[in-house]
Amino acid sequence: MGLIRSIRDIRGLRGPDKLVSYPSFEDALADSNSYEDPRLIQIVREKTKIYRDAFTSSSPIVASRQTAQNMFVLSHVAPERAVNVLEVGGACGASYFEMKHLLPSRIGQWAITETPAMATAGNDLNDDPNLSFHSDLISAAKQLQSRDLAIAQGVLQYAGNPIAMLNALFELEFSYVYITRTAVADVDVPVFIKQDTELAAHGPGRLPNAPAGQTTQPMTLVSYDSLLSATPPNYEIVFKFNESEDRVLSISERRVTARDAGFLARLQAHS
Repeated sequence: MGLIRSIRDIRGLRGPDKLVSYPSFEDALADSNSYEDPRLIQIVREKTKIYRDAFTSSSPIVASRQTAQNMFVLSHVAPERAVNVLEVGGACGASYFEMKHLLPSRIGQWAITETPAMATAGNDLNDDPNLSFHSDLISAAKQLQSRDLAIAQGVLQYAGNPIAMLNALFELEFSYVYITRTAVADVDVPVFIKQDTELAAHGPGRLPNAPAGQTTQPMTLVSYDSLLSATPPNYEIVFKFNESEDRVLSISERRVTARDAGFLARLQAHS
């Protein structure tokens, strides 16, 4: 269910001469590397270990706008106690380790859904009883003592059907659903492309002597309005996030304006 953590924003797309549209997500996937590529998983695992270990000897530093936004959301949800989180596509746990370092009193249990191979890599690396890895949403949600916050950070665009993935999150009825770093575009119907990424760019930070080479990932662009419209009646959107500047992409003879965006939705009390 989950997806590999990579650059995962619209800035990761290469130049306009590189983008070709495909008839379907399956066609784009067939022309791309597998999400189970062992080279990629090993790089993410090793980078995450370095990233995690660095927090033990450093003072808290908010290094990016995204980190500040994530801290805001975690502080907004259930401010009276630690928050239990389900993260879709959290790779080997980099976001958990960062937030635990910056907001230790705000983080309770954290369950991650990923591809089977990435979930295995995360479990092999993990020695934190509050962090767990799963390959499906249901088992991840059951791990948590309360369903406070579901996060999809830079992953919806890597699903064949971003709206279906979003609907699956809402169906779990977490108190809050946080969508962030999602590539959206001015399109009426989904557009399927692929993204070229340096192999060494996957995962947090840098890895000394990382292998050279590229990987490609299929990507689905939908409109921001379609994401917002997928919010069911029992949820209300409390914040919207504009997360990047517009970028004009040339995709198979057409020009598309794309950007990163997100929102925070709250489950309304039953009347």
